[in-house]
Amino acid sequence: MAHSHTHSYSGKTISRLWITFFLNLGISVAQLIGGFLSNSMALISDAVHNLSDTGSIGVSLIARTFARKDANKQMTFGYRRADIIGAFINLIILVAVSLFLIKEGIERFLQPQEIDGSIMFWVALVGLTGNVLSVYILHSDSKSSLNIKSAYVHLIGDAAASFAVIAGGVLVLYYDLFIVDPILTIGIAIYIMYSSYRMLQETISILMEATPEDVDIDSIKNELESVSNVKDVHHIHVWKIDEHHKMLECHVYIDESQSNKIEKIKSELKDRLSDRFDITHSAIEFELKPCESSTHHS
Repeated sequence: MAHSHTHSYSGKTISRLWITFFLNLGISVAQLIGGFLSNSMALISDAVHNLSDTGSIGVSLIARTFARKDANKQMTFGYRRADIIGAFINLIILVAVSLFLIKEGIERFLQPQEIDGSIMFWVALVGLTGNVLSVYILHSDSKSSLNIKSAYVHLIGDAAASFAVIAGGVLVLYYDLFIVDPILTIGIAIYIMYSSYRMLQETISILMEATPEDVDIDSIKNELESVSNVKDVHHIHVWKIDEHHKMLECHVYIDESQSNKIEKIKSELKDRLSDRFDITHSAIEFELKPCESSTHHS
């Protein structure tokens, strides 16, 4: 029988993602046209980044749709990890786009080209307006989902990039400093990669089922072994199924004479896990004889 692990996602979240999706698609088209007309690599780079934002938001929409599905016999934990997979895809796209921007920026730095500063300025201003609006729309949802947070960071980075392109447009328009275009392109790419690093680490950690950073296995072992009638706790595994829910499984050795107290002991163990370690889902296997590998955690 599958356990019920539903995740409550607001329909408003989906609506906000759709609005942001079409808004960024429009910005991307405007920036691409403006970039080609003005010959600004920074503007085209910002358009490419916006297109990656649009794609990442599309991935978020797919992930959120799957995450809303109930658990079943094939997916006994439901589809919570769809959010994490979506975040991972978003961040990989972001890193790939950043490397592309660096390459193009270096080429333009070595061979600067004339740019129309006026078009560069006004199109970047349109992009900044759209990015700020998108950031505002997703702000509240970014606090509760790593997947949406990754898209949110995309948009913050793009807003900063658009602001930088506006400043570059002014320098090109009034001082003919065409070299500022590739410098901005490289700077934008470095900023994007830096802001993505931490979240990429977290998504990989969850997908690899690593022990969460805020969990100490020895502390859990000591806490559980302090429960009355518990002689030893071993084979402890702790991981996250998504960014909010920790899971645990372990073996608990008790004396055979205390076998009639298993339910009481189990209840106490689960209370300790929930109250002190925020672990609300645990699978505990009781043993009435010492396990050969009971001295090891896993």
